[in-house]
Amino acid sequence: MRLGYALVLSGLLIAGPTAGQPAHSGASTHGPPGKAAEPMGSFQVRAYGAFRLFMQKQDYSPKVSLGEAKAMGLTDGVGAVSGLRGEISLIDGLAIVSYGGGCKGQCPLPHLETAALLGTGQVRNWHAPIRFPERMAGKSLEEFISTQARAKGIDLDKPFPLRLKGMLVDVAMHVIEAPNDGFTGHGSKVHMARQDEFSHAQIAGDVVGIYAPSTMHGVLTHPGELFHFHWIDVARTRTAHLDAFGMEKGAELLLPKD
Repeated sequence: MRLGYALVLSGLLIAGPTAGQPAHSGASTHGPPGKAAEPMGSFQVRAYGAFRLFMQKQDYSPKVSLGEAKAMGLTDGVGAVSGLRGEISLIDGLAIVSYGGGCKGQCPLPHLETAALLGTGQVRNWHAPIRFPERMAGKSLEEFISTQARAKGIDLDKPFPLRLKGMLVDVAMHVIEAPNDGFTGHGSKVHMARQDEFSHAQIAGDVVGIYAPSTMHGVLTHPGELFHFHWIDVARTRTAHLDAFGMEKGAELLLPKD
């Protein structure tokens, strides 16, 4: 099954429910929309849909199914359920879906769910974990990731997947529930989606992330943002979009390896 479409930009092919909580870099990818790219390195990045479609056209339609993503061997990913009904994360090929407000009726099986946006990575090998020497958040955390990636020979002009593992601190995150009827794009007085919001002084788990260079802003991330991060609980049953967070000293950064 092929849903929606994929975009090719700068060599990039763009193409368990919650009950209360929520080369050097990517290989060049070309070919028919929706088809898996030929491997050209040990990791690559695809994005199905784009943030700008949400903002400019209020297009929340399906772009890819999670069953299709699994069949393509995608290992990591962050995105939104079609219809802005929830959040999606992929880790080690496992699809995790959380719905804002919980499921309305029976939750679909994850492989039957569809995404309006899904930024993905296909990683075969990771560098050895890099430990945070101190607690970091915000810009210092982003700069640490970028500095370590550059030191590993990763091209910061191209997108790449990454993971964080350990204790998150000062966390603000959300799970979207549905579009806001009054949203008409940039400048609207209402937020794009209704959402459940959560905050934690600290919470353990994994973070799956996608780094987006400036050419990918508005596709993989909101304009002006370098990273798109999702939290996944330790049991790998719940997920949420991270709005703000830090990582405690001793937490681990994983970067993809060629």
